[in-house]
Amino acid sequence: MDENTEKMAVAESDGEDSKETGRLGALRHGLAVFDLFEMDRQTVTTIEIARYLNIHKSTASRITSNLVLSGFLVPATDGPGFRLSGKLTRLGAIAAAVQDLPTMAIKHAQALADDVGETCQVGVLDGQEAVTVVLANGSYSLRLHSWVGKRHEASTTAMGKALLAGLSDGSIDKLYPKKSLSQASELSPATLDELKTQLVVVRNQGFALENEDLEPGLRCIAAPIFDHDGNVAAAINIAAAASRLPMSNIDYYVSKVKSTAADISNALGAPTDSYSYEATA
Repeated sequence: MDENTEKMAVAESDGEDSKETGRLGALRHGLAVFDLFEMDRQTVTTIEIARYLNIHKSTASRITSNLVLSGFLVPATDGPGFRLSGKLTRLGAIAAAVQDLPTMAIKHAQALADDVGETCQVGVLDGQEAVTVVLANGSYSLRLHSWVGKRHEASTTAMGKALLAGLSDGSIDKLYPKKSLSQASELSPATLDELKTQLVVVRNQGFALENEDLEPGLRCIAAPIFDHDGNVAAAINIAAAASRLPMSNIDYYVSKVKSTAADISNALGAPTDSYSYEATA
């Protein structure tokens, strides 16, 4: 590379770096605008934004225009300035629900564990895994060994299937680009088609059953927990020795876990008519 070509390459690189720095600066300014809003200050003007960010009014105007176009701000109807949009309200509600889920769920999960005497867990979906976020131990000394943060392949557990059943088939396909699945045992699904068939059953009956799929002698029942938008946000299960959770009495435990799931859904602000997979379809 000759000297002139090298200088041109350096100049182009510097130009790209400068553009990137400019974009990051604009992003920081845009996010900083939200710091101006308070409970007693629900409308802000372009001049106030310019003063707060120490930028020219024309720059502040471009920032607010982009935030309006993106749906984060709306023009005030009772005077000059801008207000936060419903889009931010929705995002805030989602963040609050995720943050508050363990706090809201623990008392319900513990009440269920005390009622049935068995270990109860609340879990969320993280990629292809179901993650325990709440653990409530029952009264039996011989019980499921688990902990908050424990992970299992979602396709191998009742908890995971209750969570996966809340996704569309298209989302399931994206989540599992490979058609083969990791099996915990010969009883867990080996292919995506097998999993989808099982999820249809879960959606139709409103709960998932794990009948020694993960471990011999372990039986679990899980039901979905819905958020304020009626989407599956988590799931709760009862996990016990199969001998203490007999199939002959499974309806009793299903009703218990579904009732508790509905209580947690209600605490998360879910519409009362959304406590079923039909509402997420």
